[in-house]
Amino acid sequence: MFDSGKWNVLTQDVGQVNRLCKELSVPAVCARLLINRGYSIPADAANFLNKSDAMLYDPFLLADMKKAIERIEHALEKQEKITIYGDYDVDGVTSVSILYMYLSGRGADIDYYIPTRDNEGYGLNTAAFDTIKSNGTKLVITVDTGITAIDEIDYANSIGLDIVVTDHHQCRSELPSAIAVVNPKRPDCPYPFKELSGVGVVFKTICALELSDVNGGEYNLYTIKDMCKRYIDLVTIGTIADVMPLTGENRIIVSMGLSILAHTKQIGINALFRAAGIDGTKKITSSVIGFTIAPRINAAGRIGNASRAVQLFLADSTALADVIAEELCNTNRERQSLENEIYTDAVEQLEKNHDLHKESAIVLSSDTWHHGVIGIVASRLTERYNLPSVLISFEKSGGEENVGKGSGRGVKGLNLVKALASCEDLLAKYGGHELAAGLSIERENLDEFRKRLNEYVKENMDTEAADAKTPVDARIYPEDISEESIERISLLEPFGAGNPTPTFVMRDCIITSINLLSFGKHSKFTVVCEGEAFTALFFGTNIQHEGFAVGDEVDIMFSMDINEFRGLKTVQLVVRDMDYADSYKQKVMAIQKECAEIIDGSRSPMDAEIPDRTECSKVYGEIKNLLPTGKGTFSIKKLVSSPGTPSMFKTSVAIKAFEQIKLMSIERITDTEYRGEIIKHKEKVDLFSAPIMNERRADRDV
Repeated sequence: MFDSGKWNVLTQDVGQVNRLCKELSVPAVCARLLINRGYSIPADAANFLNKSDAMLYDPFLLADMKKAIERIEHALEKQEKITIYGDYDVDGVTSVSILYMYLSGRGADIDYYIPTRDNEGYGLNTAAFDTIKSNGTKLVITVDTGITAIDEIDYANSIGLDIVVTDHHQCRSELPSAIAVVNPKRPDCPYPFKELSGVGVVFKTICALELSDVNGGEYNLYTIKDMCKRYIDLVTIGTIADVMPLTGENRIIVSMGLSILAHTKQIGINALFRAAGIDGTKKITSSVIGFTIAPRINAAGRIGNASRAVQLFLADSTALADVIAEELCNTNRERQSLENEIYTDAVEQLEKNHDLHKESAIVLSSDTWHHGVIGIVASRLTERYNLPSVLISFEKSGGEENVGKGSGRGVKGLNLVKALASCEDLLAKYGGHELAAGLSIERENLDEFRKRLNEYVKENMDTEAADAKTPVDARIYPEDISEESIERISLLEPFGAGNPTPTFVMRDCIITSINLLSFGKHSKFTVVCEGEAFTALFFGTNIQHEGFAVGDEVDIMFSMDINEFRGLKTVQLVVRDMDYADSYKQKVMAIQKECAEIIDGSRSPMDAEIPDRTECSKVYGEIKNLLPTGKGTFSIKKLVSSPGTPSMFKTSVAIKAFEQIKLMSIERITDTEYRGEIIKHKEKVDLFSAPIMNERRADRDV
């Protein structure tokens, strides 16, 4: 981040752009976006824009689907008790909900089981099967889980339970010994689309059940579309929350689902919308689902009980649904607080005890972290340090205080599940996706796991993929930015994984104002380009802490949005990254080079560059703000970005003075970056005893 050298601003063939514009009647910016997504042929581009429901494939193309349906239909006919066994994330919760709704509507003797994260952890477990068996269940249908549970399913078979697995996670070489294993990622599965979510696979299963019931198993698009009207809203929520690529069949599902969600009659969803402050005026997009709705559902499984979220979607009373929705919102606020505490602790551990220049992966642990939140923190660490991260909680759970539950996040160029597989002998359990995985580990194996994971990442990281530049759809100019252009770009929705929100670059902008929001967590600022002013928002980033200040000339990477407030619509730029404009960067670099010469002692400051006591105090305060743990990296430009901070030259003199009187230690690590550590003193230290200050003292009014 903050490096325009890592942006790959795409260009398009002018002839292809003109052809798409002519044959599809779309503006040039839309044509460029279609080409970037691989749709340069007008017929293909038209299919993409039209989102044809012909891509809703026959569910019986999934391997083992016929076996699964036969066993479920037998249970329905014989009134055997069926238990749905699901995961505790959004994908699992929505999977349990739609399967329960459908089977109960068919008159099934139905129950569901979701393990608790605290006592059981991820996946199937034998104790749960004992409980399920004792309740009279004959058939267990797993949803969003089970594909790697070889031993657990063997145990279930041994106690007389039949298992049907529905899942979408990566398969191992051996499949579980279940009645049926329905997973599009099976190597022998002919299903055309491999990226269904867990709830997507469940939706296919209930579609197959419906086709079997009303049409003798023959494919009928009208039957499928009717099933979409009944269940696609929850399927959409699960698909978006699990960050599945919004291409192919998922694109059709989510497009239909978002339209239905805008007017959904589902009691639980409406209650959650109300509790989250989403009214009828707000457009329901994949971002709204992913960043507003999904975290509230996920919170139940992270630090509460995921069954409460299922109860929300099964509620037949608005009053009950409102109570549960408010509970989920409160749980989510608690989750956010825990997340921030763990993140702060993790960063402290890293900066005090680890040298990230020598490590290829982050592995941290604690006895106090809530294991339901560590996955989110691992994601934040990976984003901040660009390293795969695994956080492990040994928080006492179920009496197993020496067994830690871990959550990991990967980076481009590394398959995290394969990395964990290389340490398989050290792990009690592991599984997940290429970029996100979970594990269990005994405390005594932690150090060896940290060592082995670092070695694997160092040897197997695809550095070319890891260093790949961030694609940007196009460079645009002020005249390209308008409400109309944003509305035309919406033709390509829904946006999400696989069909990312379009991003653009605008160069040579001047920052004219900065306002920090939410106590400095977000930045709202104004940029002027070619005489036109635009409001920009940078969420999750304090641009002053990153060194940007009013008057800086910058290039920005952004997406475009329309903000609606009190009936007034305005265009806003949602910034994803920014950097100094090339010419301005050269000027800033030259100044920082001179500053470095002052700090290393190769150049003496001029009289006008000597700070007074107040200015030194301001610099020291900014250093403490940038290094909350008392230790870390900074640049001179970052220190002077806050209003009232003295010039870079005065700041450099102050830093040299702090080093000379041992208020802090300084190590230069790049042309512009320093590693510093504040040194505490019991007694007051005379700032002007520093040689760099004392040399000029006689010539200054101090």
